[in-house]
Amino acid sequence: MAVRRIRNFFVVLTVLAAAVTALVVPSPAHAEGVNPTALHSAAGNEKCVGLADRGSTVVGTRLVLWDCHYHPDQLWHGVPGLGLVVSVALDSRCVGLDGGGSTVNGTRLVLATCDNGRSDQKWEFYGLGDGTYLLRNSPTRRCVGLADRGSTANGTELVLWDCHRNPDQRWAFPVSPQDFGFRAPVVGRI
Repeated sequence: MAVRRIRNFFVVLTVLAAAVTALVVPSPAHAEGVNPTALHSAAGNEKCVGLADRGSTVVGTRLVLWDCHYHPDQLWHGVPGLGLVVSVALDSRCVGLDGGGSTVNGTRLVLATCDNGRSDQKWEFYGLGDGTYLLRNSPTRRCVGLADRGSTANGTELVLWDCHRNPDQRWAFPVSPQDFGFRAPVVGRI
């Protein structure tokens, strides 16, 4: 009985040590000087972009709006110069478009295996001058917004849509998105 308790104690200790290590050891991008951040919706108070299905990192997982909790499934970073938006939950996963990279209005944003050659994974943050930004697919110039007419309910999917600058397409940062490795567009039309 005592041996089993000691063994169980060490199993628990090992699991806790692994969990602490996962929280403390920086991702390769973070180690290279790129800090992660949450993507805050300007439409909802303390609402952030996260991964559906309890933070699943499976390819095809939907991006959704949720109360901000700042766990890895709600943290993102860019890759300077490439336009990728990378999940801190798994550095090999990036923001892409559902339907094989479809760029029609209403296409859901999903987690995809990072591939800099895919146009559906090219993103830029377009500053609006008021501390908010449009997250725009650079090849199509379409913007990321909230489904269901801009709903801010937990679980609302993120979708691609023609840019209209309404609050459901605005994203806020404490400092410039470029400080997190995200790409900013050449100044020009939206």
